[in-house]
Amino acid sequence: MKNIISKIILFSIVYLGFYSFSHAQVLSVEDFEKKYSESTGAQLIDVRTSGEYGGGHLPKATNIDYRGADFQEKIKTLDKTKPVFVYCLSGGRSAAATEALRKSGFSQVYDLQGGYLKWTTKMKPVEGISATKDAKAITDAELEAILAQHSIVILDFFAPWCGPCIKMMPAVEKLSEEYKGKVLIVKVDADANRAILTKYHIDEIPTFLIFKDGTQKMRAIGYQEESALKKLFTQYL
Repeated sequence: MKNIISKIILFSIVYLGFYSFSHAQVLSVEDFEKKYSESTGAQLIDVRTSGEYGGGHLPKATNIDYRGADFQEKIKTLDKTKPVFVYCLSGGRSAAATEALRKSGFSQVYDLQGGYLKWTTKMKPVEGISATKDAKAITDAELEAILAQHSIVILDFFAPWCGPCIKMMPAVEKLSEEYKGKVLIVKVDADANRAILTKYHIDEIPTFLIFKDGTQKMRAIGYQEESALKKLFTQYL
């Protein structure tokens, strides 16, 4: 009986080891960044289209479009003895790409959970994005004056390269107009206002801070549907 149990345990260990070895690891933004920085000869691959890549990408990333006709040929240029770090926009294509890499003999494959969108909302470094010329810096004195002069103020922390931020803009502008005179929305460009981000401990965008009579009442992080945004505008009226 003991011999049978020992064999079962041994089989389980071998199976789990093989499964982990043969499947790509999906890592959070923080773990992905840490693992990449610690890996020798790491290969960072952006599997989005060239157009998406041109709009901004992780530093030192190489573009190999997963849906491109030459994907299989291009991955042959990668070194199978070194780790490969893969990402796409939100995780769908990278999951398929890492599976293709595994089947091609790559044993060290890491997939960025949430993709480029999650990376940027965590305000991690990117390349290929031009600085916004009209980005407005808000001084601490200006912000304090705004909070003192208006009963309800919503600080909208955003960036022009943040996908969820851009997606919400029409709804934010619509509600800003609808509640004009009752709620003041102040857009805070993350790139131009690092001091304010530090002051309010903002490490992810989009983030909304709601103030009533100069006191912070609430913090909402991440993409918000219009109905959720409306609650932010109305709950302290």
